[in-house]
Amino acid sequence: MVKNSTRFIEAYNKIEMEMERRMTIDRRIGFSERVRRLANHDPFFKRYRRVLEEFADLRNAIIHERIDGEVIAEPHEKVVEQFEHIAQLLTQPTLVKDKYLCKVDVCFSDEMVWDIARRMVSKSYSQLPVYDREYHFVGMLTTDTMMRYQVANNSNLEGISVADVLPFGKDVQRVAFISPEHTLINVVDMFEQAMGKGNKLHVILITKQGKRNHLPLGIITVHELPEIYEEIHE
Repeated sequence: MVKNSTRFIEAYNKIEMEMERRMTIDRRIGFSERVRRLANHDPFFKRYRRVLEEFADLRNAIIHERIDGEVIAEPHEKVVEQFEHIAQLLTQPTLVKDKYLCKVDVCFSDEMVWDIARRMVSKSYSQLPVYDREYHFVGMLTTDTMMRYQVANNSNLEGISVADVLPFGKDVQRVAFISPEHTLINVVDMFEQAMGKGNKLHVILITKQGKRNHLPLGIITVHELPEIYEEIHE
């Protein structure tokens, strides 16, 4: 049976090798300092910095504190499983394309909003990405946007285009874009960065190369966040 300390060191080495791949630095710089430097710009290391620094101390105890060659700081099973999970998240991360690519309905800004509203009701949509006829992203049409338009104009939606309604929701619905090759940690980081700036990100559209003027290949909303957090939880 493989000892917990052996499994722990194997996970540590995987993380260390990945850090070396991501940054070229003096090999004399220790594990914890590498983590701190990477945390300045890498969402993974920013998220797991504290626990990685703690595990670096445990690694030193395993390597250097021995009696007659035997490890005296044998880590607990749960600690090893946690560290192995973090190593897997780093070296074999779940990508956006692995889980969230799907057919995304869109509408066009010159379409009649009443027709789009009926489509949204029939398919139980609360929002749709809006593009112009050259496939430039214009915004998100939401049920809330349509209601705001009706209240502001004291009118129904007959004969009104999506473009007419859209301005009533532009400050309500915030959208970001991501490529299929990004990780779920990148997704969470985008939501959290927006919140940290006092904004509320509602939707991330998955597009080729993360460009806003490409049709969506998938969509991630705030409703997917709980399952994403569960997958990346340390």
